[in-house]
Amino acid sequence: MGQKMWRKWGIMLMEILLLLMSGGVTAKTCGVISIESHTVQLGSPLFASCAVGKQVCPGLNLDAQVIWKLDQNIIPSKDHTDVHQNMSSIYFRSFNKTSAALSCHFRMDQGIQLMDRVEINAGYPPAKPTNLTCHLNLTDERLVCNWQLGSNPLIKTNATLSIAETNKNCTPYEGKKYTCVPRPGETSCAIPRTQYHLYKKHAVWITAQNELGRVISSYLCLTPMNYVKLDPPVIKEAAPLLSHPGCVRIQTKKSETGSFIEQWYQLRYRKAEENQWTETKPIMKDSDELEYCNLSPATRYHFQIRCIRIFMKGYWSEWGSDTSLLTSESAPTGKVKTWWRVLEATGDGPTQIQLLWKALKKEEANSENPWYIVGIRLEPYWNGNVVCNTTFLNCSFHLPHEATGAYLWVYNTAGHSPRMEIDFRDRKIPGMPVSWIHVLPNTDNSLAVEWRLQTMAKSYVLEWRKSSQNLESDFKWKTEPEGSSTSILQDIEPFQQYTVWVYPVYENQVGSPVQVNAYSRQGVPEIAPKLTLISVTKSSAQLSWEPVPLERRHGFIKNYTVFWTDSDRRTLSVTLNSNLTRFVIRNLQPLGMYTVLLSCSTSEGSVNGSVLMIYTTLLDEMEIHVLIMVLCMSSVMIVIGSSFICLGKHKGVKNKFWQVVPDPANSSMGKWRPVCHETPKMSLNIREMITSDLTILEGWPEKKPPSTDVTKCTPVSFEHKPQCSTDDAGVQRPYINVADTVQYAKVITGYFGQSPTSTSHLRSNSTQPLLSNTSPSPQTYENMWFHSNNEEDSIFLIEDENLSNFPLLQALKIQEDGDIFSF
Repeated sequence: MGQKMWRKWGIMLMEILLLLMSGGVTAKTCGVISIESHTVQLGSPLFASCAVGKQVCPGLNLDAQVIWKLDQNIIPSKDHTDVHQNMSSIYFRSFNKTSAALSCHFRMDQGIQLMDRVEINAGYPPAKPTNLTCHLNLTDERLVCNWQLGSNPLIKTNATLSIAETNKNCTPYEGKKYTCVPRPGETSCAIPRTQYHLYKKHAVWITAQNELGRVISSYLCLTPMNYVKLDPPVIKEAAPLLSHPGCVRIQTKKSETGSFIEQWYQLRYRKAEENQWTETKPIMKDSDELEYCNLSPATRYHFQIRCIRIFMKGYWSEWGSDTSLLTSESAPTGKVKTWWRVLEATGDGPTQIQLLWKALKKEEANSENPWYIVGIRLEPYWNGNVVCNTTFLNCSFHLPHEATGAYLWVYNTAGHSPRMEIDFRDRKIPGMPVSWIHVLPNTDNSLAVEWRLQTMAKSYVLEWRKSSQNLESDFKWKTEPEGSSTSILQDIEPFQQYTVWVYPVYENQVGSPVQVNAYSRQGVPEIAPKLTLISVTKSSAQLSWEPVPLERRHGFIKNYTVFWTDSDRRTLSVTLNSNLTRFVIRNLQPLGMYTVLLSCSTSEGSVNGSVLMIYTTLLDEMEIHVLIMVLCMSSVMIVIGSSFICLGKHKGVKNKFWQVVPDPANSSMGKWRPVCHETPKMSLNIREMITSDLTILEGWPEKKPPSTDVTKCTPVSFEHKPQCSTDDAGVQRPYINVADTVQYAKVITGYFGQSPTSTSHLRSNSTQPLLSNTSPSPQTYENMWFHSNNEEDSIFLIEDENLSNFPLLQALKIQEDGDIFSF
């Protein structure tokens, strides 16, 4: 066998050589690769040769080496054979590449020279097509066929659909077939209405072909009308049956293209929260109204419907559009899980109770929004004292002393559930608590709770809420059955502290709760406390701070650290327990400036607060008090000493600081009287006679009295009587008012019988002016009578009793006193 094959290849090579020598090699190439086929079956042997033309390659060395390459890889020389100097051959026992480039090269002085190159593809013959199906679409009246190709041939393969009328044995008639070529990559083809008959038998087949072979599928014999695929019907209306909870009535309408064809239907449905559809059995009647039951009450369902030609001829249509509805309600049937807790208990008043319950499952409540009624039970009978009628899952109310329990029922539009009793007497004597409890992080949004089993416990109740919430706020709870020792709490927020309680529930009592605080995940605190300076001395400073709010701690506070730095940048620190809120920094320098910083830490890190500046004092508080006392005592001593000195020199000091101002009202001049017409009666003393002359000092500006009714007086002297002349005897005598400060009198004294040789002035120390122009407001010694005459500046004295209101005028009054004139 091998010798024959080599002989065959030898003859072929000789023919190629003769062809080359006869001019078969063109001037444009020096070599040619010969190969049986450019497409081979994957894994089959492959033979190729490369012939060189010396005529067109005169510079080619006869001893040049032939090099073969597959793609970019050089094939070892042991795998190919040089037939003679002008030809080389190569043989592949199994070609296992789906696509490759085979090239022939010669090694020359200038390097490796490419002679020729060919592309080789490998694959398989086409596999027999399968799953050939066809259906008639009444919308466009085309017969659409689909199929599946076999295994991938790895090379280009064409498929052709053929249809022809057949005899009874499904043998196609010759020359009466129609072929349809699908688009590249598709495995379906549509035959137009003109190429088939609705009620005649036809044969349909698929032909697959490539460079390695050709294959035909099995024949499909069909009558097109029996392979019809109708358009889906339309659901006109869907409604629940109120008289039959769990049943629905659906009205349908056929498609226009299939309205003349009798049809059967099939229904499928699913719950709104589910994705899986449930198909019903085919409804074998041609009717436009369908009923279906076995559905859950008060549940929203989605429905779809499809159809097929009667007697199941042809194919089911596609599912129609989606329609949803809510089935009617029925009376609740489930039992509610309840739990209660005491919110406030007083000795005299009623106890405030909070009753809680879990929502019934939908299939138990038989309603989307059930209502709950809570009433108080009074022994020995039930009464109608309803305290809550709500859709919420809790009820808070005050329990009277005579009440022993409560009742609860669930109701909807269709009815109510059996009444459930809650006994409040099972906690009057608390039972044994669980011996220990551990709460650990499970995930970022859940906690794992573990506790030790109690032998007599029938179940366990777990409560949990954020620790930052108050006790009356909403909290979550759940129950675990008997024998459980672990539970997972869901919907936990990371970085928030939660408080967890565990209650063991016994036959007729509830155990005392045990609580634990926990985090599902801890982090760095959001803020640090703010430092407040309480007091500072020359060597210490007392600080305080408020704890970080729970919702901003983000974990358990492990410790606080206080840092303080002096003006020389020396830093000291101290770490404090997390339960402390005050600290005293000691050993500070007087009159020093310090920077204080507080840091709080959790297991995940720490955060620094704001900086506080502290300035120490020079003295302590006690030293300041002592200094103040010394200064006060010194001041007291100085005042006391000064007082003694002042008392010793009372008159000199008094005259130095407070000069004596005589009071004109107390002067003897208040006894003087003005002399007019009458000559005063004078008595002469034999021993000594003092005479006086009272005159107005010269040079004083004098205001002229009114032109009428003026009395003129001359000064009084010892030798002459005072004389007064009047133009009218009934006119009052005016006193002259001056504006400047004047002395009150000039007194002339002398001895009897002698003329006065000198004039002495009696000076008053008062700076009070004599009667002058009236001021806008009267002084303490003035009378409003002066202000009554706006046209005259003179003052008229009508009666002597009027002088009592004017002490200064009384001082000028001259009166007779005994034997002598007195002032």
